[in-house]
Amino acid sequence: MSTPPSLADCVAALEARRRAVCEQMDGYGSPIAACDADYNAMVLERAEITAAIARLAPIARGEARAVHPLHDPR
Repeated sequence: MSTPPSLADCVAALEARRRAVCEQMDGYGSPIAACDADYNAMVLERAEITAAIARLAPIARGEARAVHPLHDPR
């Protein structure tokens, strides 16, 4: 049985996916602004991945801590 991936592994996978999406966008050609659904989907995916990395990377590096939802005092 294999061990589950660490948070750092997950962040690395997200970074690899972000790079792959960026490479796809670079090779896409000239999109038509607001009309190209495939390109717009890649822009959205890249933004979502970048936001996830921004939230998770500090936790993975030990620079921030995550509060379990059951223990959140809010």
